[in-house]
Amino acid sequence: MSMKKGSLTLKDLAKIVGVSPATASLALAGDPRVNVKTREMVEEAARRLNYVPNEIGRSLRAKKAETIALIFPNTPHNAFSHPYFVELLEGVTEMLVQNGFYLMVSTAPTEQDEQAAYDKIMMNRRADGIILWPASINDSNISRIVESGFPVVYLGRWHHNDVITVERDDFGGAYLATEHLLQAGRRNVAHITGPLEYQVSIDRLEGYKKALEDYKVLYDPSLVVTGDYTMESGAAAIRELLKRGVSFDGLFSGNDRMAIGAMKALHAAGIRIPEDVAMVGCDNMEMASMTTPALTTIHQSLREIGRVAATKMILLLTGQEVGAKQTTIPAEIVVRESSIKV
Repeated sequence: MSMKKGSLTLKDLAKIVGVSPATASLALAGDPRVNVKTREMVEEAARRLNYVPNEIGRSLRAKKAETIALIFPNTPHNAFSHPYFVELLEGVTEMLVQNGFYLMVSTAPTEQDEQAAYDKIMMNRRADGIILWPASINDSNISRIVESGFPVVYLGRWHHNDVITVERDDFGGAYLATEHLLQAGRRNVAHITGPLEYQVSIDRLEGYKKALEDYKVLYDPSLVVTGDYTMESGAAAIRELLKRGVSFDGLFSGNDRMAIGAMKALHAAGIRIPEDVAMVGCDNMEMASMTTPALTTIHQSLREIGRVAATKMILLLTGQEVGAKQTTIPAEIVVRESSIKV
């Protein structure tokens, strides 16, 4: 039976499996009245044929039980402690409240828990759609969700254009940061990256490299140290550079937390900021304006990302035109005392 993706009805699915539409519906909802073998057959067929249970979605909407899930996959740091989380949440919530949707937040401590959590949301229609925070590029669950045909807005770059995405301009932000240091006359600019199994870290490293290339500065891998987005890893990166005797007069840190750790380690080593080393962070978290000296950083509005993602999801769920499938929110530099003598 050849069928256009997404055009399969519950009736078609039931016919293929050889059960009644009512049984197929109960099986997809995980109802205990359906025996396990039948349920597994229906679920397997639904997966294989990319069946999206529109009927369940429609009945949910008719009852005004409209819920959108904001999912944070398994990450090395707790999403809730991330300073970005609140901003993103505010942007998403603002649009959902205006449009009468509920919000469900889901985080998963491990990849196994993650799979179970996603299956519950998708199979039991706990939510009509999912807004998804980027995971490690090795996380197979993410591909499964994004490719499932379930309504998804992904908060990052995806490798094919039919997926709806909203992303920060991580490449552009890193380029701005590095360019700012180069324009201030710094020539040995070090970079502390985040974990390189995350697209955001790769993009920031690439933006850094491109700025060096455009300013005719040779890329030197000994100036790059990998951190994990924590303050401690920023401090450790500086200690490593100093121990290796690498000479640097500029520093672009992949996020503000690592920049603050780096700042502490530089202070401890008697290195002056910005006289000896000019510094730029990334995120513009509140603490960046409170450091001594105050931290120059890259601002990317997570609130705007939340608003745009929620708006796209609402348009998608209400059958309206989504407009551009991919949206990139631009980055801007916030110049403070850590990079220029004021």
